[in-house]
Amino acid sequence: MEQTMNFRGIVEDMIRSLGEATEPGQTLGTSRADVRLVGQQYQEAKVGKFMLGCDEPVPVGGTDKAATPLEFFMSAIGFCENVMFTRHAALLSLQFDSLETSVRGHWDRRGQYGIGGAEPSFKDVTVETKVATKDSVEKVVEVTRRTHRGCPMHATIVKAMKVTDKLFVNGKEIPL
Repeated sequence: MEQTMNFRGIVEDMIRSLGEATEPGQTLGTSRADVRLVGQQYQEAKVGKFMLGCDEPVPVGGTDKAATPLEFFMSAIGFCENVMFTRHAALLSLQFDSLETSVRGHWDRRGQYGIGGAEPSFKDVTVETKVATKDSVEKVVEVTRRTHRGCPMHATIVKAMKVTDKLFVNGKEIPL
């Protein structure tokens, strides 16, 4: 996957700036979404300069016009992992042809309504990273390990539930 020639420099500049910060507020990141209900289950979120739609399937009262909140949650984990992977790949000079991250989680739907004492929280999440590259497997493993440690989403979910990380390089599963 081709990156701009100065991408590594951009990442190095970010790291240098964070390392030189002298006030705690200089390193604090803030994420914000302003969400409003538009229809029975359909909602819109203003996220920065973007608008996102969110809905539920028809059988549970939605109109099926957009992804569900939990699909956005899973997507956010994958998006964050891919961002961090590209940054660490640039720092370690890992060239790759493709990167795909699949994220899936399991939860007990009864917990949404307090049925049988079930909890609505996710029980587990699996993060599956698939990379195609001509570089060494060892380099991909190192980038993946750094990615998991540095990704704010991954760092958060491992504190909350069982997370299984899987890595596939050129179609072959590689132990982490």
